Amino acid sequence: MNSVHLGSVPVGAGAPCVLVAETGTFFNQDVEKAKDYLRAVAAAGAPVFKTEILHDAEVCLRGTQLNCRFSHASGVMLEDYRKLIERKVVPLTQYGELFALARELGVPFVASVYDFTGIDFLVREGGAGIKIARHNIDHLPLIRHAARTGLPLIFDAGEVYVREIARALETARAEGAEQIIVNHHPGSSPAPAVAHHLQVIGTYKRLFDVPVGLSCHYRGDEILYTAIGCGCDLIEKGVVDDPDAEEQEVVSAIRISELPGLLERIYACSAALGHAKPPSVKEPRDLSVRKGLVAARTILAGEPLTLKNVAFAWPPLGISVGEWDVVVNQSAAHDLHRGEPIGWGDVRFFSNDGR
Repeated sequence: MNSVHLGSVPVGAGAPCVLVAETGTFFNQDVEKAKDYLRAVAAAGAPVFKTEILHDAEVCLRGTQLNCRFSHASGVMLEDYRKLIERKVVPLTQYGELFALARELGVPFVASVYDFTGIDFLVREGGAGIKIARHNIDHLPLIRHAARTGLPLIFDAGEVYVREIARALETARAEGAEQIIVNHHPGSSPAPAVAHHLQVIGTYKRLFDVPVGLSCHYRGDEILYTAIGCGCDLIEKGVVDDPDAEEQEVVSAIRISELPGLLERIYACSAALGHAKPPSVKEPRDLSVRKGLVAARTILAGEPLTLKNVAFAWPPLGISVGEWDVVVNQSAAHDLHRGEPIGWGDVRFFSNDGR
């Protein structure tokens, strides 16, 4: 297994475990707060900074009644998914300000991306790696586009089947991706200790011959030290000013003021090391935030379906993005309007004899 480099930071192949300080969308459109987080991450000496490039609310359809259910320190909240996305979307120009500061501070940065535009922007800004979220593990067009950039790819493996991870990696490698990390994700946030199945870290290493990390969603820090002992190469941990806020995902983050001490303990665990069977996924799974095919513009009857006229958004009201290879270059059975989910009845398939 070769090491992967996030900027100048080696991951795997005997290198010390790397902490990726995750700020996600915790700053809720307040880019100045995001910059403060980044400055604190740099001051603490965290080797890698992470955020999300969420710039277009159209990755989620309107009016579907799909709710995001998330836990916070004092309970559980339901929020309309589209409204959640709308209050977190940040223009690319403001992400550019954040990334310019990262370059100034000399901190490599990676980001979760959700569309082609976000990938291209991250490349132009000098990103050190591309994160493919677990809900995009079957988004083959997105994976292919990311793989062609030549940047390292980090695949989140949470609530997915091993065959889905294998297909994602095979797809990326077929497009030339050579630096790949698989991140084990326990699923819920916060995730209880029993949900972690940390022995899967070794299993993924044997199966895929790549560095393996942990997306740590435990409320506390005990689990990440156990993960290092299991051979974890990378820890992705949320950092925020107030993990007790009634906000999505922050419940399992640590206070940013605690980051220096956390780093010291991680380095001590790695130094102590000297430079199983995968968890089952039970049906039914929540696939509502995976993406489906939608018309990116008006598509006329008989027009081939391609990346020029088809977009991807959740929930998958029509054909799942995982079936894209079956649909691509087939023709529209009738006119489709912009933003309309594309179902199987909307596609005309050609037989082997061309009819």
